Amino acid sequence: MTEKTDSIKTAAPAPKVEVKAPVAKKAAAKKPAAKKPAVKKAAARKPAAKKVTPIKSVYAQIENSVFAVPVKLANKTFMASLGVFSYVQQEFDKQYKAFDKQFTKYARDGEKVFDRLEDRVEDFRKDVEKKVDGAYDRVRDTFNKAA
Repeated sequence: MTEKTDSIKTAAPAPKVEVKAPVAKKAAAKKPAAKKPAVKKAAARKPAAKKVTPIKSVYAQIENSVFAVPVKLANKTFMASLGVFSYVQQEFDKQYKAFDKQFTKYARDGEKVFDRLEDRVEDFRKDVEKKVDGAYDRVRDTFNKAA
């Protein structure tokens, strides 16, 4: 049996590796290094958000349905009514400006007529006062003669 054990080769022992402790070195005086621009860290990736379908307007939802024709007709009717209202408003403004211009002219003419009438009334009042003063003087003279 010894023959079998001789034929088996024994493995050589592994060489031992020595682990050395790091040696502290004295720091040499160095010039301060120029500052490098700060590197932005990549933002943490957010999990992919679910694609949100945009909310369609009511008109967009019924665009291809049987309701589309009446809705389009109602929309055109509404827009036409807005156009008519705008036109009427413009015409009203024109008529009002024309009326205001005429009214202002008539008001100025009325003021002139009023001033002329006022002068005539003042003249009439002065004439009446003269006649009353004359009659008063005659009555007083007559009373003085009689007394």
